[in-house]
Amino acid sequence: MLPPLVVFWLAAPAGQGALQVVEHWAADRGYRPVAALEAPQPAYDEALVREIETLLEEARSVAPGTVGTFERIDQLVLAHPELPQASFWLAERYALEAQQRAPDAAPELELELGQRAASLEGARAAPVGAAAASSATPAERDALELVDVRPRDALLLDGSSVSAGASVAPGRHHVQLFRAQRRVWSGWVELGSPPRLRLADATPACSELDLWGTEGAAQGPLALPGIRCDAWAVVDVRGSELELSFCRGARCSAWEHRSGAGAPGPSAAAPATRQSLSPWVTWGAVGLGATASTLLVLWQAGVFDRTPAATEFVFTGPTAAAVRF
Repeated sequence: MLPPLVVFWLAAPAGQGALQVVEHWAADRGYRPVAALEAPQPAYDEALVREIETLLEEARSVAPGTVGTFERIDQLVLAHPELPQASFWLAERYALEAQQRAPDAAPELELELGQRAASLEGARAAPVGAAAASSATPAERDALELVDVRPRDALLLDGSSVSAGASVAPGRHHVQLFRAQRRVWSGWVELGSPPRLRLADATPACSELDLWGTEGAAQGPLALPGIRCDAWAVVDVRGSELELSFCRGARCSAWEHRSGAGAPGPSAAAPATRQSLSPWVTWGAVGLGATASTLLVLWQAGVFDRTPAATEFVFTGPTAAAVRF
């Protein structure tokens, strides 16, 4: 049996004719085409989000010394780093516990909680009448060192874009890794002093995420540096013609042009077409990266924030009637 060759499609194939062309092209090079492993995208669990926000609201009103709510927040937030708000929720939880500490609690506890919150979201403005409580010295920051991160990958640390050399405090941090506007990993990390972040590439070689970000150019495909796949192929659909390229790592050959047996372009491919195609077919469709970037933009714009209920003032005069405004 011929060895497998992962095929990354820049546009959806439209019929069996195009697939047969690819199969013959791969066989001429001693390979058989196979599908890249697809990585599922985590869903945005609105029920979980509401539960965490409800717990935070409860934490703002509980009696000092109550820890059950904080423990439940820790459990949920730390178990779900895929939620983009995770670092802000954890920072709020630390700040609330610091404010509600018991009168006989050690002052070191308030300092520690304040530093945990500051490392996740930076220093907060002192609330009115609480200047003394905000006098804790923030943890010293140092230049961030990145290890094993692909050159073109983008990193969000606690919701902010960072790169090597960024000023970061030691402690727990929320990390999200993006490749060509698609999130490929998220999790919690503990950084020491100096902060050194090692992200061993968890992307399986020759998987969809390994090849993600590949784009078509005039002479041939452009692959992002860091690809771990030893041998793979890129196919694009141009009207009734196919463009094919053989790649090793991040280096791809010039386009080879083949007749696609009348296959229409990607704009004509219907959603149901995929079910009728060979089981090895998958495609990267560069535009799909907009899904992850759109989610990120919506979150930053506050779309996922709950709208606070309007405040209602009730004035009750000497009569039984009440005036509402």
